[in-house]
Amino acid sequence: MRVLYRSLYFKIILILIIFIATIMAVVGTILLNGVSSYFAEDFRKQMEESFVPGAELYDYLEEVVGRGDGAAAMVIMLDAYSGHLGLDANRSAAILDENGAVLAASDTSSMFHIGETVYLTPNILSVMNGGSGSEQRAGADSLDFCIRIASETESYLVYVRDSKEEMQDLNWMLFSIILQALLFGSLFAILLSFFLAKTITAPIQSLTRGAQQIAAGEFEQEIDVHSRDEIGTLTDTFNHMKSVLKNTIDQVSGEQKKLETVFFYLKDAVVAFRDDGSVMHQNTTARDLFVPLMEGAVLTEQGDAEEAQTMTLAWLLRLCGIEDNPIFRAALERDSETGDEGYVLREIALRERVFDVSLGNFRYMENNENHTGVIAVIHDVTGRYELDRSRREFVANVSHELRTPLTSIKGAAETVLRYPDMPSDMRESFLSMAVEESDRMTRIVGDLLVLSRLDNNRTKWEISTFSVEAVIRHMCEVVKNDIAEHRHTLSVRLDDNLPQITADKDRVEQVLLNILTNAVKYTPDGGQILLRAAANRSHVAISVRDNGIGIPKEDQPHLFERFYRVEKSRTTGAGGTGLGLAIAKELVEAHGGKIKLNSVLGRGTELTVILPIRSPLADEAAQEEEPTA
Repeated sequence: MRVLYRSLYFKIILILIIFIATIMAVVGTILLNGVSSYFAEDFRKQMEESFVPGAELYDYLEEVVGRGDGAAAMVIMLDAYSGHLGLDANRSAAILDENGAVLAASDTSSMFHIGETVYLTPNILSVMNGGSGSEQRAGADSLDFCIRIASETESYLVYVRDSKEEMQDLNWMLFSIILQALLFGSLFAILLSFFLAKTITAPIQSLTRGAQQIAAGEFEQEIDVHSRDEIGTLTDTFNHMKSVLKNTIDQVSGEQKKLETVFFYLKDAVVAFRDDGSVMHQNTTARDLFVPLMEGAVLTEQGDAEEAQTMTLAWLLRLCGIEDNPIFRAALERDSETGDEGYVLREIALRERVFDVSLGNFRYMENNENHTGVIAVIHDVTGRYELDRSRREFVANVSHELRTPLTSIKGAAETVLRYPDMPSDMRESFLSMAVEESDRMTRIVGDLLVLSRLDNNRTKWEISTFSVEAVIRHMCEVVKNDIAEHRHTLSVRLDDNLPQITADKDRVEQVLLNILTNAVKYTPDGGQILLRAAANRSHVAISVRDNGIGIPKEDQPHLFERFYRVEKSRTTGAGGTGLGLAIAKELVEAHGGKIKLNSVLGRGTELTVILPIRSPLADEAAQEEEPTA
């Protein structure tokens, strides 16, 4: 029985029966209301036409109203016009006094009795109050009409009432017809729905079989289309959907193969573990990384060499040092329930390399069951780790560099305070030492401030046009004393007519000063330093070459890196923080130029700075100065 209720046949029959019943109910309601409205309107019009001043009946009534037997004469006149008024057993007329008492009634009347007071309807009351008595109200038990006929001496109310029995008989007849139509319509709906359901369900059953074939992985069978209606369109669409689905599955399969290819050739090692800890997938990078490690794995207590050589999640966690950590285990299991991104293990050291290991959960289907596995992404961060270590070393070096002058300044100040009577030349020596160490600290802090401003694009450039030759000769004068102190020989070779350049003069001087002081610092006393400058149409090249200690080949690629210092044993005597050339390189590149290095260990170093005649910074400064509209 429940299957019958759910079938399409039953639903179509029920829908058609409800539809027909609704139509018949609406039509019946409209017809019955129409009949009632028609009777009421026809009654009103008939009365108003008969009792309007100027009408024959109305005039006769006015003539007899003043006689002594006015009521009886008026009834005789009403009976004479009974055909015109429609008076019969269901419609009667009476003459009433001002209080509603019946004075006389028509011959056909069975509704009124002489001497009784009729029910005062709204129409009677309205006429008593001087109004109209032709209003017909919906839902009333009868139709009625009242009008006053008066003379100078007498006044009567002419009252006509219709019991609506004729209208009710007609309504009942219409209701019977509607019930018969509903019965025959329901039988017709049952027959029609049977054929209609058969027409609809046959192609739907074909579509169902087609869907079952698709679910079974069969895409070759086409469903025949027998009509051009909506069902036929649906069948065409289903066949098209099947083709699109087949192509989509082929594309997904291709994308899966593509992803597998990408997965296996990622530079990061990726391993997917099942919920039992066994390996589901691993890419080539993972095998290359872990196979050498597994070759050195310790055998299990049972001596199962094959198990020891097989990667598992427990083996990976043991390698990371977290296998027996219950807090981590609980967190990873909670992650599988909440769907969070997972956990990252930072800086895991494996055979002189450093890795970040990201662990997260993923869901997969196996044997038609949902499972939650763990995916591990092992990212090589050896370079970053080395950089961080260099930075930490730099911080230590800067701390040491700042601590040394602070110690010297503090010692000098304490000595001066402790011995106020010391000789003046000795006091000046201590104070001079304090000033020199303060200048040293100022230089270190200045280098750090320059780097910070360059990193945050907060450097304030002072762009101007100046002579390259004048800057070079000024820098030679600045380092003149240092060169004389180390007994170096400085040679300057400048091309004729060196152009003026547009750049930040102070920054260019800072770069040249850094290069010159490095040449002086890392060249043994009595060395040779050559400064040259040449130009073409767009650039100026300034080079400084010395015959100093040179730079080892393995250090040259890192020389312009921040915080980098050549082997400390070689530079301890010269000092420095490893920031000078990094600052010089960033300043030159900010001007749109380049800096080049050419060095041979033990034979000397040459640094060349190439600057554009007009720096891009000049154009940026000009745009910033333009007034805004």
